[in-house]
Amino acid sequence: MKFAEFNWLLAALLIVPAAFALIRWGVRRRRRSLDLIVAPRLHDQLVRSVDHRKRALKSALFLAGLALLLVSLARPLHGLREAQVERAGVDVIIAIDVSRSMMAEDAPSNRLASAKAAISRLLDRPSPDRFGLITFAGEAYLMVPVTQDHGAVERSLAAVTTGSISKPGTDLAAAIKLAQRSYDETQKRGKALVLMSDGEQLQGDAVIAAREAAGKGIAIFTIGIGTTLGARVPEGTGPRNRVLKNEFGQEVVSRLNEHMLQQLAAAGHGFYAPLGPEGGGLISISERGLQPLAKGTQIRQSKDLREYFQWPLGVAVLFLFWELLVNERKKEYGGRVRSESHL
Repeated sequence: MKFAEFNWLLAALLIVPAAFALIRWGVRRRRRSLDLIVAPRLHDQLVRSVDHRKRALKSALFLAGLALLLVSLARPLHGLREAQVERAGVDVIIAIDVSRSMMAEDAPSNRLASAKAAISRLLDRPSPDRFGLITFAGEAYLMVPVTQDHGAVERSLAAVTTGSISKPGTDLAAAIKLAQRSYDETQKRGKALVLMSDGEQLQGDAVIAAREAAGKGIAIFTIGIGTTLGARVPEGTGPRNRVLKNEFGQEVVSRLNEHMLQQLAAAGHGFYAPLGPEGGGLISISERGLQPLAKGTQIRQSKDLREYFQWPLGVAVLFLFWELLVNERKKEYGGRVRSESHL
């Protein structure tokens, strides 16, 4: 049991004893006033109509009602409540290519660094959307499930390197299939997958996977990273690393495969955009692609605790009303008074 306004409980520790002391002071004051106007030998005759047990009951009911009223003001909380929430945003999974070709430097920096910078700018923008993160090369890995905590996504994004996935290649189909399994199954709308890749060294049938995902309500958007002219792929990550060469001793040049990424976006009922020097392609997809998507309705267990203030409030009203109905006069004395009034 918790209390939303705990200060009212602290106030009850002062107010209830103070009310009890005030009642006791009133009793003593009445006795002193009676001593001033009536001789002590006549006290019993004057107060014989008073039922002291009922008078004590009235005081107890009043104090109990006051205490419960203060508990109600403290707003007791217990248990979680389930609520049907209409969310303003969508569930977005960003899948980023971490294959060796993403180290080519035909973007403002290398391709992977440019993609990470663009994602960071997107996450820094105020947004009701929930985000998840997938890295993929020859296989796919879910780094962050869909979450409202954009900071958690950014922290995981900072750790992404081309060594995150050991299997070489670019398996977009694996990333799409993993994304399908990563969404909330109860949610039928408001789901999007953003694939960021150079489209090189493709494996699997990504177009078929995109069509299957679109049939399950997942919109797929693609971001092209790099240029069609291409760039040489470094062998390592240092500034003086040699260029990667194939088995024939020729330098490996990686080129952006826009045609494949466009086909993939069309199959996924989305659209393609080049990343651009400042990451404008990702922002464009967010504004023109994600925002118009249908919003999802989700049954979830809210973090808000259930309020129970109405229970002590109801009992407090009952006690205070009962206190008003209690007659502190003895019944037989009241009968005599009524009979005398008829004479």
